[in-house]
Order: sequence, then C-alpha cells, then structure tokens
Amino acid sequence: MKSLLNKDRFWRENRIEGNLVDQIRKKLNCSRVFAELVADRYGESHERASLTQDSLSSSPEDVFHPPEGLPDMSEAVGRIIEALEGEQKVFIQGDFDVDGLSSSALLYRGLRNLESFPGPGELKVEVGNRDSGHGISREVSSRLIDEEFDLLITTDCGVKGVAEITHLRNFGVDVIVTDHHEPSDSLPPALAVVDPKRSDSDYPNSYLAGAGVAYKLLQGLLNEIGDERNKTGTLVQLAALGTISDLVPLVVNGEDENRWLVKAGLEELNRNPLTGVSAILGETGRKDSEIGPDTVSYQIAPKLNSANRVGDPQVSFLLLATENREKADHLAKTLIDYNRDRSRIQNKLTRQAVNRLQEVGFDPEEECVVFVAGEEWNPGILGLISSRLSSRYNLPAVTVSKSRPKSRGSARGTGGLSIYEGLKECSRHLSKFGGHEMAGGFSVDSFRLEPLRECLKSWASSKLEEYDKTEEKYVDSRLDSAQVNLDLFRELQTLAPFGKGNPKPKFWMDGLEVVSARRVGSSKNHLKMKLGDGEEIIDSIGFGMGEELPLIKDQENVRPVFTLDLNDWGGRESVQLKLEDFLSQG
Repeated sequence: MKSLLNKDRFWRENRIEGNLVDQIRKKLNCSRVFAELVADRYGESHERASLTQDSLSSSPEDVFHPPEGLPDMSEAVGRIIEALEGEQKVFIQGDFDVDGLSSSALLYRGLRNLESFPGPGELKVEVGNRDSGHGISREVSSRLIDEEFDLLITTDCGVKGVAEITHLRNFGVDVIVTDHHEPSDSLPPALAVVDPKRSDSDYPNSYLAGAGVAYKLLQGLLNEIGDERNKTGTLVQLAALGTISDLVPLVVNGEDENRWLVKAGLEELNRNPLTGVSAILGETGRKDSEIGPDTVSYQIAPKLNSANRVGDPQVSFLLLATENREKADHLAKTLIDYNRDRSRIQNKLTRQAVNRLQEVGFDPEEECVVFVAGEEWNPGILGLISSRLSSRYNLPAVTVSKSRPKSRGSARGTGGLSIYEGLKECSRHLSKFGGHEMAGGFSVDSFRLEPLRECLKSWASSKLEEYDKTEEKYVDSRLDSAQVNLDLFRELQTLAPFGKGNPKPKFWMDGLEVVSARRVGSSKNHLKMKLGDGEEIIDSIGFGMGEELPLIKDQENVRPVFTLDLNDWGGRESVQLKLEDFLSQG
C-alpha cells in the first residue's frame, strides 16, 4: 500500500497464521486484533505475554532469568566479594553514552549502599570521553597502576580491550568485564567476561543492554550475600534508562526479559524517580508528567548524551549518582546548556554534510553507502549526522571527522543490514572499531579513508542487490470504526512498554470522510481532524502534518495509518487516532 504523503514509502500489512491466532484468542479470551499482535511478537511463546496492566507481581514466572546463567558470573561475584571483605580499592570504568552512564551509576550506587559488608576501601568511577575513545584507555590503565587499585570493573565496554587488560594483569590488577557488545574472535584475559553475546553463552536473552548486564551482576552479588534492599528501586530505574536509550530490542521471538526490565524500571521511575531524573524533568517543565519510554528517549536521554557530545560526560554520571537535589538541579541546568549547543552544532554539520554530498554528485544507486567526511568535525555529533543521512537516503551511512594522523568515524546501519558486519569486513583498514548491528564507531589512519570508502561500498553493494529508495514500513491490522474504542486501547496497553522490537501497534482504516480539519499548535504545524464513516466520528491528531492540510482536504475520502492514543480532556477519556500517514487510493 503506497503512502499518499511520501511517494517513496510503502506500507505492508502483517499476515499472521490463522491457527495460532485462534489458539491465542481462545487461551487469552481476547479480541482477534490483540491475538494477532501477540502471535506476531510472541509466536509459540505467547503465554509469556501478559493481559494485565498491573505491577510485576503479575509477570510470568520465568521472565527474569537467573543472573547465574550469564558466563563468568560466579567468578565475577566471588571476586567482588573478596574486594568487599578485604576493603580493596575498586575502580569502575564505564562508557560515556547513556547506557554506559547508567551502568556505571548502577554499580556505584549498588556497591556503595551494601548493608552487610564494609564495602570497597576506595570506590572511583571514570566514564571516559570521546578523546580517549570507547573502552579502557592507556591513561586509565596508568592511573589504576599508579594509584594501586586492586580491581577494575568495566561497564558497557571492555570486551575488546585485550591489550589494555593484558597490561593491567601484568601489573597485578584484576579485571571484570561487563559488556553487551560483540566480542572479537578471542576474549580479553580478564578474570571474568560477563557478556551475553559470547559464543559460549547459554543465557536466554542475548540482547541485554550494558545496563542490563550490570544489573544482573549486582543482582547476582546481592543473591550471594543475601542483601535484599537493593534489588529494586533506584537500580532497576538505571537498568531501564540504559535499556531504552541503547535501543536494544524489548521482544525477540517471544523472549521479553528486556520488556519486563523496562516495565519494572518505569514503575519505579513514576513511583519515586531518581533525583537526577527528577531534576532534568523539572528543568524541562515535565516534572508532573508520567514517565514512559518516550520521556526517556526524547526528554532524558538526549540531555544525558549531550555531555559526551559537547561537554564533560562526568556531569551526567554525577547527576545519576547523586541523591542531593540542590547538586542535581545545578548539574541538570548544565546539561540543558550542553543540549542547546549540541542541537545547534548538529544542524550546522548536517547541512554541511548534505551540501558536500550534493557537490560531489552523490549517487545512491552507484555508491550503496553514504560516506562523507569533514575537517575537524565535532566527533560527538558524527553519529547523529549518520542517523539523519541513513534516514534520508535509506542506506548505511558513515560520517568521518578528518584529522592528522588519525580520523574518527561513526556509522549507522539500515534494517536488515548490519553496519558492524561492514566494519568487520573492512577492519584491515581500521585502527580500532566496535559497535552492533545498527551503530558503530571507528578510528582510521587518515591516508586510508579512500580505501575504507571503497571497501564499504563494495561490501554494501554485495548485500544490496539493487538500490531501492522505497521506505518499507509495516502496519498490523485494518480496523473499522466500531473497533476504535477504550476496550481495544486498554487491551493493547497490556503489551507495553513499547519500543524497539515491540513497537506501538499500527493500524489503518479505509473510506473515511474528512468531517473537519484544521492546523493547530503555536506554529500551526499539527493537523487536527474529525473523521467519519457515516456512523462514528473519530478524533485524530497528526503531529508535524500541518502542511499536508490542502492535500488531505482535497481527498474524497482518506485512509489513515495510525496508532491509538488516549485523549483525557476535562476528565473524560476517549480514544483518538495518532496519525502516522495516509494511504493513497491507488
């Protein structure tokens, strides 16, 4: 089904096998629409889906897997207990994105607040920065050795740090790696490497975020020492922040531990939010709003990430670690300023990147990958530019900040095409690289930029049989007006929280009359409509669709694509359509 608003967008309706839908409908006593969604997302594991919006007490029995199932968990827990009992010096090294920041704050707060142990003799945290790169830097290694630390625990990094960990081991520093990135062919010589993506891992959920792995480590520790106090509360909030922000899938083939981890964290965030989160929301004027996945993705995470893009990432760590409201308010104001600078630089560099591609006559059919470089571009913004370019051209995108002697780059993939595999394929040209399916980063000798571009072009062209600018999206079901009601909305909410791997259900309707339509909002950039089918009148809102008003009003009838939204106006609840698109009549 073609889009009316974008000639290069195509919607495909999910087709679900009928027998399974009938089984689920009978088992759950639910609507057919909901049964189709459960079948699509859970398949034969449909009993793991829940039909209640209640708290975690209603969760399936085996939804949270025992932390002991992660590789090297017992070795890691045993070594931490040894450090606690001996009051040894412990150092936490985290990555500088929201996942790494959340992981570091989670371990820091968990180890600091243990009841039954004296705790570390000294506990320090370093979240790195873009100048030193991801993972364990030489500067950190030297500091650990000079200051005679006994134990290093990494969070959201370290699985590729073979040389650095070997160096630390030679000087008597034990290392525990907690990470969720793809390991190299050989693991680093750490005392423990806790990573669900290890080839020998039997852990059922290989898609834990870095914060999820750190949470599991602390959970394993608390289980071993019998300390119950820290199992929920602030710790699971931090695990949820990292999981949402790192865009790991919430549901994969019926495996939904990540979904329940986010559900638990959001419940705690709404009940008693972290001081730092409350401070951020207070600064953005959303302190009384319900905190959901979108709040984290669009209000909280960008502020935390702005520190590693244009400022000092330690500011974000301190915000997540502190319980002092006055300090948190000061740090939150600093992040707001960082984020304002980030937005300005991002827009400027994106324009430069697009202009550069146009100047060289970039041909997506010929290139198969977007590759653009600029002199001394801010390395913290590269990933954001790559994301925009990837969306614009529907291709993998690589943005490079050229410098001497080495340049740094960030890459973003497209659906079904892992950019990490592309970097791995071209690793002979790279000094260092890492990442996962949809995102990666690297450093490269500047004289190798052109061979790298040619290599990535060859890799992408071998994976893409032909360039297709068509943006293919999926819609779940066709609804009629009688199905658009509060009962269906509430039923759908039992699959929340939504996110990657568990998107908000999308529907479409046919043959609706435009009863009324107008532009709303301070800039008149939103579209407010009433749609009817002769029997029912349905409210709808299309954010950012204001300019489409003349096109929509020109249609004899419309075929909206939408999600269901709750409209609570004046204390009266009703369902409205949150418009995503309109389908053409052809």
